[in-house]
Amino acid sequence: MSLVSELEKKEMSLAGSKASESDVKLLVERLPSNLVPSWLPPLLQRFQLAGVCFSLDEEDDESELGADLKWFSVSQMVEESLLVYPGKSVLSLGYLPIAACLAGSGDPYFLKILNDNEDPPLVRIPHDLASDDETYPESEIEVVCESLSQFFSKVEID
Repeated sequence: MSLVSELEKKEMSLAGSKASESDVKLLVERLPSNLVPSWLPPLLQRFQLAGVCFSLDEEDDESELGADLKWFSVSQMVEESLLVYPGKSVLSLGYLPIAACLAGSGDPYFLKILNDNEDPPLVRIPHDLASDDETYPESEIEVVCESLSQFFSKVEID
C-alpha cells in the first residue's frame, strides 16, 4: 500500500485545491528543511487536498476517538507551524501540521516527519498541553494512523 496509490483511489472525490508553485516556495522557504520531505510538495501539487474534509471511524483510529478533519492549505500549514500552538511547540520535534479538527476539540493533526519517511504516521496533538516554556510531552500525542497511506485507505471524504 503506497501513499500515492491510496490517494489515486480517492482522487475523483477530492474537491479541494492543489498547491501552486508559490505555495511550494512558501513551504520550503518558511519551514525548516527537515520538516518538508521531498515527496510532500509534489503530492500537494498533484492532489486537490486543501480544504477537503475527512472522517475516520473510531474503530479505524488507533486512538479509538475517531477523526473529523479538514486538510490545511500550505499557508495554514506554515501558520500553524510558526505562529500558533501546538504547532510552535512541536516544530523542533519534527511534526508538520496538515489538518484542523472539525469535531470541536481544536486539536490539530500532524505528520511525524522522520528522515524523509515517505509514509509518516498521522497524529493528533492536544493543544491544551502546549506552552512557551516547555517541550511538548510526546507521550500525550495521539496516534491516529500508523501511516498516511493507512489513513487514506480507511477514510471517508465528506
